[in-house]
Amino acid sequence: MTASLRALQNTTFTASKITNKGSSLTKRSRRAGLYSIMLTTDALAVCIGFLISNALLLGQPFASPGLKLGLLSLPIFLALALNSKAYGRSALYRSASATVRSIAALFATFALILFVLFGLSILKPHHPPFLAFGFLISSAFIVAGRYICHGFAKRMLGTNPLSELIIVDGVPHGPIFDQPVIDAKAIGLHPDISDPAMLDRLGNLFRSIDRVVVACPVERHNDWALVLKSTGVTGEVYRHYRSAPAETNSMALIHASQVKPLTRVQLWLKRLMDLVLVSIAILFLAPLMLVTAIAIKLESRGPVLFKQRRLGHGNRLFHIYKFRSMRDDLSDLNGDRSTDRDDDRITRVGRFIRATSIDELPQLFNVLFGTMSLVGPRPHALGSKADSKLFWEIDRNYWLRHATIPGLTGLAQVRGFRGATMTRADLELRLASDLEYIQRWSLGYDLLILARTFGVIVHRNGF
Repeated sequence: MTASLRALQNTTFTASKITNKGSSLTKRSRRAGLYSIMLTTDALAVCIGFLISNALLLGQPFASPGLKLGLLSLPIFLALALNSKAYGRSALYRSASATVRSIAALFATFALILFVLFGLSILKPHHPPFLAFGFLISSAFIVAGRYICHGFAKRMLGTNPLSELIIVDGVPHGPIFDQPVIDAKAIGLHPDISDPAMLDRLGNLFRSIDRVVVACPVERHNDWALVLKSTGVTGEVYRHYRSAPAETNSMALIHASQVKPLTRVQLWLKRLMDLVLVSIAILFLAPLMLVTAIAIKLESRGPVLFKQRRLGHGNRLFHIYKFRSMRDDLSDLNGDRSTDRDDDRITRVGRFIRATSIDELPQLFNVLFGTMSLVGPRPHALGSKADSKLFWEIDRNYWLRHATIPGLTGLAQVRGFRGATMTRADLELRLASDLEYIQRWSLGYDLLILARTFGVIVHRNGF
């Protein structure tokens, strides 16, 4: 990528508008398909190795002793191989090292099985030679399968498995070969962190991109760095087309070391947990939601649900759903006015469901649709203010909370930072908790926050 930027010349350049929106997504989906093929071929290699070992030593490919050991070995092998990154991105263009990691995982699996059999005093004379033959045969098939997969990867992805994008913003530039390039000025892109609509546009542009490099004047370094970091995309900012990355200068303001966006694997794990838990929650809470909907409809005219646009993961806009707790003619779609304890807009039913957090239950469907997670920074209304200032006007780091998926509950909420944000301190306490959550994320941490949420469902600031 550095070589590509240095190849820029002071010549006229026609901006690419990237009209083929699916091309980057296709490249990413091809990678996922190749990972699946690698994992499947490795699993088949182990199965075939055991069957052949059975046939050679026991005379029957499906003999019981070998088949049992094979079934035991397969999940252990796959777990060790996944943990050693045998199916990571590097496996697509560094096939030798990935193949070695896979074979090492297989060796560790067989060594572990022998150790357990010996420790339990159930090691039979035929076990060691059976595992040794299985290891050698399976390894040969793993090498063959990886060789075939590597050939597929070259044809499907070319020399670079990543979806990369170069943005040239206001510096001399020329053609960059073999890379998608856009001229920011020509298509009206700029890193305006005070414009949620522009951030949404950039977030959607980067949705299927793995790496972004920006070449821009020095006065826009910090803004571009903040945009890249808040959208959760890997990126670099260059001073101009012949310089080194401006990372030290541009990242210092936003403390990049404190915010590490979740990796794609971590996001998949988080999504899997969300789907399992939210499906159970919706079934369990369906009667309560039905009763709430009827109560809202009986008390006042208007829709049962309140829908509002908010910024979510990667600075992309989405619609959040709540049970309507205010009179329909007085609803605040932008959140320009913070709710106070004696707010005359709130209905009697609305006051109860806000105090008990029942109004938030429709967001379970946001989780189901993937625009939210069970746990994460709470998404705020676009017009939310503290001390009469928009949140991002108080602290530029506010955008960094969008580097992960917004949540129905979060670390800030279980610490008691909920309700109206009247002062600067209200925002700063929540923001600090949100950034800490991103830094400390794990599935166990999510489960801990969910458990602690039951203790703050009814809260003195829930009005």
